[in-house]
Amino acid sequence: MATPSPPPGGYPRRGRLPRTTSSPGAFTSIRLPIVLRRLFKPPTLDFETAVWEICYLLVAPKKVYRQIYYHVKTKNTWARDDPSFMILLSLFLVLSAVAWGVAYAPGFGPVVKLMFNMVLVDFLGMGVIVSTVLWAVAGRFLKQANARGVMNIGAEGTLEWAYCFDVHCNGFLVIWLFLYVIQYVLLPIITLENWFAMFLGNTLYLAAFSYYFVITYLGYSALPFLEHTEYLLAPLLVFVVVFLVSLSGWNIAQHVVRLYFGA
Repeated sequence: MATPSPPPGGYPRRGRLPRTTSSPGAFTSIRLPIVLRRLFKPPTLDFETAVWEICYLLVAPKKVYRQIYYHVKTKNTWARDDPSFMILLSLFLVLSAVAWGVAYAPGFGPVVKLMFNMVLVDFLGMGVIVSTVLWAVAGRFLKQANARGVMNIGAEGTLEWAYCFDVHCNGFLVIWLFLYVIQYVLLPIITLENWFAMFLGNTLYLAAFSYYFVITYLGYSALPFLEHTEYLLAPLLVFVVVFLVSLSGWNIAQHVVRLYFGA
């Protein structure tokens, strides 16, 4: 009796189902993006590079954005594939929440609430909103005319939402330094009932949000398929106007303390 010939590709291994070619309507497994998968693989995290980025974002942010050209050539994506930066920034915010809680709202419950507000609301929640708005605005109005036909072909012409969120993380580092660290140290002074204290505190907020949008502008201007990214600096004019108006008697730091601590 003749032995039947094996099917193309050979017989499947014991205990494993043979692979099948999925049709357009067939079920396919959903895989997490690599940046999320690496959260569960600590040995793959690159904290050394994240610390390098943190240091240079504070003194020379342009140097950080120059590195994305090497990244896109090797990884074919503008966005980070390593969550180390976000992890460190979240850790900084957790430590800040503990410090603020111990000083102004002692107790386990208030500290946990501060962690929730600072990490999930201030950083991640607002980051999702700002990143989505800028992703839509930049993709709709700042995209070069000759890049319209290649926006979905390869990373070099695609404005990735994940990259927009990376830019937010970069800018939020400055907000953390100014408003969660420096403000913490100066709070006994900038909440005093005098004009100089109000001027100092309001200037701190102006510097924090202005620097945030400067870093945001640098992030979008680093993409070669976007143009007129200087429009992203327009909020600076709004901040200056609000700052000047606030000097008539609105102490922003006092308002923030009441918002967070009800004091």
